[in-house]
Amino acid sequence: MKKTGDQLDIIVKILILIGMFIAVVLVPEILDVGNALAKQTPWAMYVAAAVFLAVYIGIACLGWWIIKPNLSRPQFTKFTWPEIKMVLIGYGLICILSMGLNALMNLVYGSAMTQNQTNVNDLLSTNTITLIVFSFAGAFIAPFVEEFIFRGIVISYFFKHQAWWLSVILSGILFSLGHASNNLISFSLYATMGMILAYLFKKSGQIKVSIALHMLNNTIAMILTIMTLVSAK
Repeated sequence: MKKTGDQLDIIVKILILIGMFIAVVLVPEILDVGNALAKQTPWAMYVAAAVFLAVYIGIACLGWWIIKPNLSRPQFTKFTWPEIKMVLIGYGLICILSMGLNALMNLVYGSAMTQNQTNVNDLLSTNTITLIVFSFAGAFIAPFVEEFIFRGIVISYFFKHQAWWLSVILSGILFSLGHASNNLISFSLYATMGMILAYLFKKSGQIKVSIALHMLNNTIAMILTIMTLVSAK
C-alpha cells in the first residue's frame, strides 16, 4: 500500500516536491526543442507537441497518484452550488487583484505584462502547432498539474493537520516561484493568486474546486492572449 505524507520522511517529501517542481517548470522546453529542430526537420514540431502533451499528462497522473492517499474525502464529485460560488468569487478576487497589481506594475515599471506572460506570448507566437498545443495544455492540463503540486503536495503532504494559514501562504509563494517573475509586483501577483487557490482547496477540502478556478482563469487568459496576438498581426 502506498505511504501517505504522514508516513514519509521529511527529506523524501522535500525531494518529491522538488522533483515535481522541476518537471513542471522544464516541460515547456520540449516545445522549444521541437521549434529549434523544425528549422531543419519540419515534422520534429509534431513529434515535440505529442511528447509534450504525453509528458504533461504523465506529470498530472503522477501528481494525482502521489496526493490521492493523503486526501481523506472523495474528490471530483459533482459540483455543489456553494462550490460553484466559491469558484466565481475566487475568480472575481483574482481579477480585482490582477487589475490593481498590473496597474501598479505599469506605474512603477512602465509595463503591465509579467515576464511569465511575455514568455507565454513568445511561445504562442512561434507557430500554429505550438499555439494550439500550448493553449490547450495551459487551459486544461496545467490546472491539474499545478494544483496537484502546489496545493495537493505542498498542503496535504506537509500541512495536512496543522498550520492552516502558513500552508496557504507557502503554497502561494511556491506557486509564484514556478512562474517567471522579473519584479516584486509580478511575484506578488502570482503569490496572491496561489494563496486564493490554496484557500479554496483548504476551505472546501476538494482539489476540484481550486482546479476549476485555475482552469477558468487560464482559459479566459489564453483566449484573451490569442485574441491579442491575432489582432497584432
